[in-house]
Amino acid sequence: MADWIWRRRQALLDTVKIYKAKEAVALAREAVAGGKGPVVLADYSDRSGYATWLLQEIVAQKLERTLIATIASPEAVRSVIESGAKPGDAFDAEIGGLFDESAGAPVRISGTLRSVGPATTARGHGKDWICVEFGKGNVLVLSPYLVQIVEPAELWQLGLEPRDFDVIAIKSRVHFRRGFDDSGFAPTILLVEPPEPFMGTVHLDALAYKHLTLADYYPYGSPSFAAGG
Repeated sequence: MADWIWRRRQALLDTVKIYKAKEAVALAREAVAGGKGPVVLADYSDRSGYATWLLQEIVAQKLERTLIATIASPEAVRSVIESGAKPGDAFDAEIGGLFDESAGAPVRISGTLRSVGPATTARGHGKDWICVEFGKGNVLVLSPYLVQIVEPAELWQLGLEPRDFDVIAIKSRVHFRRGFDDSGFAPTILLVEPPEPFMGTVHLDALAYKHLTLADYYPYGSPSFAAGG
């Protein structure tokens, strides 16, 4: 088996492409225009739930009919709940960021409160999530901490409708595959990463090493391999 893997090492590396957030959002727009939606943008790198790199690009590129679920923003969630705000009320707050450098900068979102209610997945542990409408047909789901959406139904149980969205942006590396990919729900899936190689990066050459030489390992060097040895 090791020999088989070694002979196909480059093909294995080329199996999945990962895009920077800016390029991924542009490609999502192209896919929707070409009738290849809905599109899933999956941020594989976010370990805190606070990361805003993808949200920044969605706002900057004025992507429409996009559902972002979720971004951890406990202060915003707490503020809405404590204020007694109701669906239809105005919403204006800085979202996410600040947890550490990998989370990026907070993004100011101005829109309308769509709903306040308990999480629809057991991983939400009964905590309240809030949904905010902004831009042209966009909805942002805020949670108190990181949540990986792994099934589309977890979103529709929030009272959202699949026909209302062309793009769904989530925080997940592989766990979403069964619900969004294997099911045939999303014709286009783009894995997304931030502009820098933060924790969990696939760019191993960007990390510092003390007890090994990266060039001793493929694809960062040209090591030899003896089958059966």
